[in-house]
Amino acid sequence: MGSRRYLDLINNRNMVIKTANGRKTQIWYFHQQSKTIRTRLNNQSWDIKNAGKTTNMQIWSTNSGWFQVFQVQGEYFVNPTNNQVLDVTSSKDEEGQAVGVANRNNKKGGAENQRWQIIYVDKADKIRTKGFNKEFGFHINRPFYIRSRMPM
Repeated sequence: MGSRRYLDLINNRNMVIKTANGRKTQIWYFHQQSKTIRTRLNNQSWDIKNAGKTTNMQIWSTNSGWFQVFQVQGEYFVNPTNNQVLDVTSSKDEEGQAVGVANRNNKKGGAENQRWQIIYVDKADKIRTKGFNKEFGFHINRPFYIRSRMPM
């Protein structure tokens, strides 16, 4: 998992990994009073879906239930009640890959899909807004047309 994608949201609800984009859906903070991690998008908290009865992650209105509380332990985000960790599902480093929770993989060095790095916004690399993105094959923020190759 070498691309270093960021934790993000799809449909402003479901947690996934995506290329850095600087949107509020990728900015998080710890809320001391509720003991939860919240998104800057709408201040909702991390939440194991269905009150912790699944392994899927989303954001949801804060209620400080055990399924919304996570601690940082080294490179892992751990739910202290069930000891499950934040996990990129199927260990796939793909744009929009779902993030859930799973039992910690205790192999030597840990599983990359369960290891995370906190980068405070004021210390993060600037997001490129110009130039060519080789991975996606586009010029960044340069308007374009899309024309069919079908004959007229």
